[in-house]
Amino acid sequence: MQTTLDSSFVERLKQILANRYGKGLQIRQLMDLSEVSGAEEMFTRGRDLHIPIRVNGNFLGTAVVPSADDLNSEKRSGVAQLVRMVLEPAMYKWYLDQKEANLEELSKIQPNLDNVRLFGEEPMPTIDELLADDSIVPNEGPAAELISHLIHLEGRSENNNKKVALQLHELTGRWAFVPFNDIKGQLHSSMDIARMGGMTIFVENVENLNAAEQELLMDYISEEHLDDEPLIITSSLKSLEELGESTLDSKFVDEISVNCFEVDRAPMTPQGLKEVLELFFMKDGPIDA
Repeated sequence: MQTTLDSSFVERLKQILANRYGKGLQIRQLMDLSEVSGAEEMFTRGRDLHIPIRVNGNFLGTAVVPSADDLNSEKRSGVAQLVRMVLEPAMYKWYLDQKEANLEELSKIQPNLDNVRLFGEEPMPTIDELLADDSIVPNEGPAAELISHLIHLEGRSENNNKKVALQLHELTGRWAFVPFNDIKGQLHSSMDIARMGGMTIFVENVENLNAAEQELLMDYISEEHLDDEPLIITSSLKSLEELGESTLDSKFVDEISVNCFEVDRAPMTPQGLKEVLELFFMKDGPIDA
């Protein structure tokens, strides 16, 4: 199991920040938590913009954008949103993989669990350690062709649903994984979605979509799209039958039912899940591990 943070996301993010804002990026371990309140999304120190990276309640580090004092408030917010959009899911995926790897090792040796400290209770590795693998080539776009730009995940665990969504995202080599709620205010047409490029848009608890949001996604789904345009992944704790009785439009429920994946039936080991998702959703067969 790979438990090293995928540095390709970091390299891609650096390219985008340089092209869009003319700024660089550094990633540092967050040493002093006392200077960051739980609600802060970013703060300045001197001329630099600091963006704390939080995953599942843990601080993993800060993204630092040097000499950002010439950016106005709107641009700083845009930078912070972009940084979190890319780094938080990449680190969350690493977090889940690390936790699973530790639990697998514990199950092999069968220790006295009263004396075991599980992942999350020990000091986190430094960001430098996470990015120590220099062998990864940055992703330039989706690595494999999907059968559809809409996939629905049905499962009774939000964590497992998100884990499967992140695995699909990783298999296709997309550059960013972003919750729909974070960007829906910027999306007014199918073209707006397409222009987001080769990213994954995650619609958690799909039953909460209002009529306008459903119509927007339906417009996008009904069109043909290139591989480097967004993949929409919806999820719900409810079954398709329950969604059919919800406030969702029946046509929208029909659309998400076409490529519905029952998460609770899937093997949740990394390799088993990878193989099943390739079998269900990839046109070109398995991707080399």
